[in-house]
Amino acid sequence: MSNSEVSWLSWFFSITVWKKRFLGLQKRFLDLPDNLRIATLTSWRDKERGLAVFAGVFLASLVITLVLIYGVGLSQAFLEESIEQTVFDSKIEFKSAPEQGASGWTNDTAVLQQMCDEVVLRKEFNDCTLVLGKSGLHSEISWGNDAAFYASPLFMEKIETSNLDRKWDTEDLWDYEYTTGPPVVNVRAISFLGPEAFDGVLAERLSENIIYEMGEWKTHEEVNSQRGIYIPLDIASAASAEVGDNIDTLTFTYTYERSLPGVMEDEDCPGEIIQGEEYRLMYCQVKMSLENVTILGIYEPWPQGNPVLAANPIYTTWTLLSEEQQITLIDKDHVYLGITVDRSLLPTSSISAAEDWLDVISNDMQRETYDNGNVKIFYVDIISGTILWLEFVLGFVQVFDYILMIPVVILSLYLLIYGLELSLEQRRREISIHRSIGATADKLKGMVLFELFIISSVAWIAGYILAFFSVPIILSSVGFMQFESLDVDINPVLSLGATFFTILATLGLALLFGRSRTQKFLEMEIDEGVKKTAQSGKPKTWLHVLMLFVGTLGAIDTYQELTTGGTGIISNWFLGGLVNIFGPFMLWIGGALLLSRLGAYGPKIMLFFFKRTPLLSDVKRGLQNTGSSESTTRLSLIMLLTLSIVTLAAVQGYTGSLVDERTADLQIGSDIKIYSTEPMTSSEIEEAVVNISSKDITVKALTVPMISLESDDGTDANAYVLMNGSGDVLKWFPQAIPGKDIAEAVSAYENGGFSAGPDMAFALDLDGSGRFGDSNDVLYNSRDKESEVVNFTWEKTEFIPTDIDPNSTMTVEEAFEYYTNIMDRNWSNVDLSDQDLSNRNFSRTDFSNADLSGVNFANSNLDESLFFNVNLREANFTGASLTNTIFVVTSDNIANIDFTDANLSGAFSYYPVNLTSPNFEGATCPDGSDQNESNNCETGFSENPTPLILPVYFPAAFEVQVTSYQTSIRYIGTHEFIPGVATNEMNNYLIINELAYRDLVGNQFVNDLRATTWIVDVDGLSNEDLQVLALLIAADSRFEGADDWETSHENVERNGGIIFGTQGLFTLQYLVASAAAIASAFVFLSLVLNQKKKELAILQAIGASPNQIIRLVLFEILSIVFFSMILGVILGMGLALAFNGFFNIFGFLFQLFSGTGEEAVITRILQWPWWVITQVTLGVMAVVVIALVFTTRRALRADLAVVLKGE
Repeated sequence: MSNSEVSWLSWFFSITVWKKRFLGLQKRFLDLPDNLRIATLTSWRDKERGLAVFAGVFLASLVITLVLIYGVGLSQAFLEESIEQTVFDSKIEFKSAPEQGASGWTNDTAVLQQMCDEVVLRKEFNDCTLVLGKSGLHSEISWGNDAAFYASPLFMEKIETSNLDRKWDTEDLWDYEYTTGPPVVNVRAISFLGPEAFDGVLAERLSENIIYEMGEWKTHEEVNSQRGIYIPLDIASAASAEVGDNIDTLTFTYTYERSLPGVMEDEDCPGEIIQGEEYRLMYCQVKMSLENVTILGIYEPWPQGNPVLAANPIYTTWTLLSEEQQITLIDKDHVYLGITVDRSLLPTSSISAAEDWLDVISNDMQRETYDNGNVKIFYVDIISGTILWLEFVLGFVQVFDYILMIPVVILSLYLLIYGLELSLEQRRREISIHRSIGATADKLKGMVLFELFIISSVAWIAGYILAFFSVPIILSSVGFMQFESLDVDINPVLSLGATFFTILATLGLALLFGRSRTQKFLEMEIDEGVKKTAQSGKPKTWLHVLMLFVGTLGAIDTYQELTTGGTGIISNWFLGGLVNIFGPFMLWIGGALLLSRLGAYGPKIMLFFFKRTPLLSDVKRGLQNTGSSESTTRLSLIMLLTLSIVTLAAVQGYTGSLVDERTADLQIGSDIKIYSTEPMTSSEIEEAVVNISSKDITVKALTVPMISLESDDGTDANAYVLMNGSGDVLKWFPQAIPGKDIAEAVSAYENGGFSAGPDMAFALDLDGSGRFGDSNDVLYNSRDKESEVVNFTWEKTEFIPTDIDPNSTMTVEEAFEYYTNIMDRNWSNVDLSDQDLSNRNFSRTDFSNADLSGVNFANSNLDESLFFNVNLREANFTGASLTNTIFVVTSDNIANIDFTDANLSGAFSYYPVNLTSPNFEGATCPDGSDQNESNNCETGFSENPTPLILPVYFPAAFEVQVTSYQTSIRYIGTHEFIPGVATNEMNNYLIINELAYRDLVGNQFVNDLRATTWIVDVDGLSNEDLQVLALLIAADSRFEGADDWETSHENVERNGGIIFGTQGLFTLQYLVASAAAIASAFVFLSLVLNQKKKELAILQAIGASPNQIIRLVLFEILSIVFFSMILGVILGMGLALAFNGFFNIFGFLFQLFSGTGEEAVITRILQWPWWVITQVTLGVMAVVVIALVFTTRRALRADLAVVLKGE
């Protein structure tokens, strides 16, 4: 063993050493009260010094804690809102599917209910009920797990009633697409709930979606005695059903057996065999019925959630089933226990904590058995499945939000450092004096650090506590400085690690900086510490200039993109993306560091203009050497940083609020957007809405039809028609129209103008396409050379019968009228181009003279319908049924049709049509043969009349007659969109006026205009009443649905035009930066002036009056603050502009990750809330004046000799 090791061991085991250390600790502990009192008194006596530390640590603690806890609160809000969409939080199945003779299960409902009673005895659960519904998984649902396809719900089959006004026989009524999991069979389900579901927690959850005035969630006794059912709104609307309707028979099917494709034969199934959607499993479905049931309520469907449960089923109670039916369903595995978790116990500090808590419960439950071990279970955690995708989306949102908070975090840390520097600089001379009278370095360091620790600890605790109270308020932000209560309770809790991080970043940083600065003071010579100030290093100007240059480049690039619609000055997308992400921060930091020097020279700049005025003529000599002090430069920097953040937050906050409103405007168009089941006129829509509403309202309805035109040079141009009165109905805003003035643009349309999308403007060689740098957003008047008058032609195609049989007893017009009269639906003369009409029943529908170009009819039933003189170009009939359909069309109007897997058997045409263009892969041809390599349906349509037309059929030939109609309209500029109209192809469309439309199609056609989509303005309703009206309209059998503006706005109002939570962050930035500006002006300014005491004393000694000194100080400091705030606002304007590019990048990524697949349409046109910015500026100026007058007067009252001698 070496000598050093022996020495160390002897020291370690020395009793004397340990005794000495113990006595030292004991003394420190005993001295702690006195030291605490002394440190507190010292801090109180020199308030400015203590306040500087307190303000810096407090703001840093508040901001950093808020940023961290905001992420926690955001997680809670996401989690709470996600699980709110689920009725059951978990479910219990048998461990394996029931089999006769096997153990581990029971079909005794009493035993199963007793299991529920035992489950709710656990503190984690607060409700449970026996459900007969979707069959069990018996394993975790995950990718690649085939068990997900075996779990089938109870499928609705039919409803029969004697009420002839109801439409329960509507084809495809029970079709329902399940979108959140593996497709089993897309048929509406029914679920039978136990008695427990009609009271307690489950009743509260299920009753929330019952529509106002459409029933209520009743007790089990009432539901059982009235034999009640609850149906979703879309079913009620399609069937014209109402609360109180009596149903004679409700038939559903259960799965008797499942097998792989091709294994099951008809004789193996006592019911009907159906196949799944994708996996193609075979399901043997057996019918079961309920008699004499009543509709007790209609509920608004929930968003589809976890696929282990059937989404939005018919609800009723299993006590309506006979005992035999109950046993049969349990034997076939259509049983589970639906459980609710006590959500108040769910950890909300983070999603991972919630997952861990749920995993513990799941593991415990998997080990449970019931009925004395006779029943073995499998526990399915539904909430954990919901959380899986939530973690991914939330992670992206939090990254964005944290990046957005970087400026205010940097500001808070800088204020912390600046406050510490100002405070500790006051101790420099004090430390040197204590050293001169014999104080040791350790004692002095301990004294300073202990005082710093006391102040910083109080400041950290205050900021930490205030952050917790602030987060729910910030999260409730629905607009900039606008708040609404959240629908969920937010109680954020920071983990120990996060709390420790806040301590390190604030209290720890303060102590480390204090220790470093104190050590530096102790290393000075005593006379140097007494007489000299610290020397600061030279700034790296070249780096600041480089950062400012890159940041300015990004701002200019964004500005050019906004004003020209082009790519900006940076054409490379990768380089542009980097500049858009990092440019704002480089602009902020580089600009603030450079401009702060200019702000510090504010007095000299002002002196140049005002030195000869009476205000400064007698004090100008005292202002000659101002502006060079490091303290004033730093004060200028703080003003720049705070005002730039205030401007950024206010501008982007107001812009985000406006974007949210305009997003709702664009989606809805006005107050309500209505979709009717049959084409209706405007007067019919208005009358229907008035009758549905119970309020005194005024209604205006507007539709936006389409028409296909051709210009003089042969360019095909599709056009939307802007009907008169659109200015009163649609929610216009400047981005949509040519120019900036909405009234002028609408007037220009109504007076014969038309606009073009940029691509269409380029095709027609019109100004404003942007291809030649001419994309200015201008409304052209008739005197502008860019405003050209363009001629457009519309061709009306008619079929004129020829070679009519002279022995016919019926005219062509009579025959046509006969056939249209026996149609079930009249969709003639409507514009449905590019609409999605898939999976619908259009059998026996009259589509005469309709525009069906680009329509999606996939899997729709179009049997025996009439397509007379229709435009079917590029229509999609994949999987559609077109049996015995009549086509009277030209070959051009069926170009590029997709008939893949369609059934065209019996499809008839009066004359031969070339069918070589359409795609017939897998289709059944009109002659009944199957398409294959040698047979591509070249025989064309059938020449044999269909059964429906046979009574009025007579041989005839048709001649196609094309009549051209022309109109001349004036070009007024380029547009972007029409509120309420799909935007995906708007760049390729024209917008023409009603006058031109009447010239082309005729007044009678326009007067009788019918459509299925209407944009409606409702006057006389509040926002909540508007939501109720939309629900009532959707429940009416005449309408497929309705969307209202308020609901659409609620869906996006917390997004700030981009991502959830940004509005709260902008509000937080604004409040913190405003508080920092005021605190800096009041607290730090006092210390800055304390450093000028000697200067003021000298001025007073040589004869300067108090009034002159006050004017000198006020002018000097106010000049610095004023110039710094002006420069800060300018920097903030550039920063807000630069952040637009940043938002574009993250907006694109967010839409990509969230699966919307759509580009943000609304441009973030910056709004400049000058009054909000002015309020902060005036507030800071007022505080500065108060602080200056107070501090200067106190300095003037000081003893001149003491001040001069002390310095």
